[in-house]
Amino acid sequence: MRARLLFLAIVAFWLGMNYLLWRSQWGAHSRIGSAVRPEVVWEKILAAPDTSSLDIYDHEKKIGLCHWMANVGNSPLASEKILANDYAPDGLDQQVTGYTLTFEGSATLADSNRLRFAASLSLSTNRSWQDFHLRVSVRPRTWDLHAVAATEKLVVTMEDNQGRWQKTLNFSDAREPEATWADFGGTAALSLLAGAGLTPPKEGIGRLAGAVEWQAHEDWMQLGHSKARVYRVETAFFGRRIGLFTSRVGEILWVELPNKITLRNEAFEHF
Repeated sequence: MRARLLFLAIVAFWLGMNYLLWRSQWGAHSRIGSAVRPEVVWEKILAAPDTSSLDIYDHEKKIGLCHWMANVGNSPLASEKILANDYAPDGLDQQVTGYTLTFEGSATLADSNRLRFAASLSLSTNRSWQDFHLRVSVRPRTWDLHAVAATEKLVVTMEDNQGRWQKTLNFSDAREPEATWADFGGTAALSLLAGAGLTPPKEGIGRLAGAVEWQAHEDWMQLGHSKARVYRVETAFFGRRIGLFTSRVGEILWVELPNKITLRNEAFEHF
């Protein structure tokens, strides 16, 4: 009798420990997930060691591809490689001097036209932006936007079969957003936004950017027959939800955009 009670106690202890382990690993990582500070996730994205290659999907149809790259700027001594790593003195710190984000790719639009885009963003060590450059091409038009924080100016250039048009805007011009969006290329630019399911904001661009709130959580993502721990970051922009999933080291895995547009890491093609 005593042996049976001891056996039952051991079984109950084993089941209890397994339940607690399951709850700590899975129960706390439901779709809601444990909340984390968005800054923690952004720091991992900025320092991600690898490029994220992503396929672009419209619903379940693949329409293009893109690449996300994050580079950390180091001290001049390190960046110019004056000293080989094997001979660098002990204790030599590579101080971060800034970050550079690059996003480029192409996609086929509904009318079989090809959309090409390339964007770069430079950040300081405290992650405040310094320089932004965006180039979008949809034949026969090309839009080029270049903004510099120090001068508080935005240079907008448009080229098409009719020639080249350029205008320099002050950041204060964003107080009249509808006129600003129209200046980016008239009805063609507004039509491009409408095709993406977006509408120009009624409030100033600066105020809109400041109103964007990010939420970050720990989560799980299915990879083949197994699950991997990830971070999920969400926000609403222009009234539309945007979701971002990253690995624990900051690699972009999945991006959910309005109108069921998704960016999926090419690793998912193997599952």
